[in-house]
Amino acid sequence: MERLDGGDAVMLRSLMRTVPLWADFVDEDLDLLLGAGAVGLRRFASGEALVEEGNYEKTFFILLRGAVRIVRGGRQLAVMDGPGTIVGEMSFILGKGRTATVLAEGPTDCLAVDMGYVDFLPSPEREDFLIRIFRRLAEVVATRLGSANARKAALLTAIRERREALRAHVAAEREALRGLKGELAGLDTADDEEVLRELLDRKF
Repeated sequence: MERLDGGDAVMLRSLMRTVPLWADFVDEDLDLLLGAGAVGLRRFASGEALVEEGNYEKTFFILLRGAVRIVRGGRQLAVMDGPGTIVGEMSFILGKGRTATVLAEGPTDCLAVDMGYVDFLPSPEREDFLIRIFRRLAEVVATRLGSANARKAALLTAIRERREALRAHVAAEREALRGLKGELAGLDTADDEEVLRELLDRKF
């Protein structure tokens, strides 16, 4: 694998704009991903593995030029060559090891998307990014799978979206509680309590 350093942020953003995966993202969102180092250009030689079956990684690839072979258990399942095709996303979606090996068929250029970098984005941007990316990846997976597996992918996406939304909600509530406790600790009511006692104890 060769990292191509010639792509500046403007050029990379332009390439990302050609891929439906980023349709829900504005330029500022893409710049945030690029600034975090989550997206880069990669070139693979013929026969080189983009991903290897069994490995666990959060990186997937978007084909720009060339083609790839999908191999599972030593058996070729498919050849994919359409620009914009996404490969290697299942490990990230399922949180498990790679389900297949992906080999370059001739020189192949890709956008590499390392979702591990998204973990370092500030909240709530992180949760928002994950929800939108999972939604788009679910559409990609659904077009490849039969109806039963497509339903699985949709349910998995829904579960992950709700989990991330719940995590963000819990974090917001904890922050609100911290603020309330801080305000309570800062209140000085000793004088008011003394005046109230004097009034209550006074005999008229």
